Amino acid sequence: MALQITLPFGKKDNVKNLVFSILIKEYPLKIIELTNFIRKRYGKSVTFQAVRKAILQLVEEGVLIQQKHAFLINKSWVVESKKTLEEIHTELTREKTIPKKMQSIEGEVSVFTFESLNQMMKFWQDLIDDWFRKFDKKDYNMNCYQAAHAWEGLLHLDREKTLMGQLKKKGIRSFILSTGNTPLDRNIRKFYQGIGVNMQIQHSSSSFDRSYYVGTYGDLIVQTQYPEQLVSALETFFKKNQSIEDLDLKALSDIVNKKIKIKLTVIKNLAMAKQINQSILMQ
Repeated sequence: MALQITLPFGKKDNVKNLVFSILIKEYPLKIIELTNFIRKRYGKSVTFQAVRKAILQLVEEGVLIQQKHAFLINKSWVVESKKTLEEIHTELTREKTIPKKMQSIEGEVSVFTFESLNQMMKFWQDLIDDWFRKFDKKDYNMNCYQAAHAWEGLLHLDREKTLMGQLKKKGIRSFILSTGNTPLDRNIRKFYQGIGVNMQIQHSSSSFDRSYYVGTYGDLIVQTQYPEQLVSALETFFKKNQSIEDLDLKALSDIVNKKIKIKLTVIKNLAMAKQINQSILMQ
């Protein structure tokens, strides 16, 4: 049986595909030889001019090279194509990482893996920005967030103040629940209350509450569970730093940028979002 490979040159019996398939096994060949091969081997009625046109297009695209009056497959093109296919295979078989667009969220549940806490949080913030831009006054307007420590705003206090102010203008109700109760947690609460966000502290020493972070944005639920290494580092940081004014921001930056795998789950489910909101508000 003749070897034939389906390539992105059009239909399976496209002259380009047939020329390429023949040259895999037999080369170099002249145009008339390739024309005869196609007619006899594949039983396809094809003109010399059609084969010549296909060959010249493949030469122009770098797929074939000319050797005197004959043609053969360009080995450099094969090497580059192999690299590209390997990259595509890697992308298709590995778990989703660092999505480029909000359209990466498909269906009701999407799970992403990030290389650091800061990478994950930047995407989380992008989700909030996307929800805010698309928000309509008719949409469900509740935003609740539960965290062991609301550390995110510490690195970008001005941005957090602007964002929360915009949410308020759109009529979005925001509530933050902190399960940590250090002096720094209480200072953060003063900051958020000062910009009009209702933040409460409900101390919990359970290992789950120390690692679990969840936020709702209309019908969107974003949640993660920090690895124990990050939980321990953040606990130490919050106990050591007493106030916003005297923060060791470098230490916090080192924690959130440390290379460590962390998963983020995004769920689109209004009923579930409302249940989570109710459980947060009741604490």
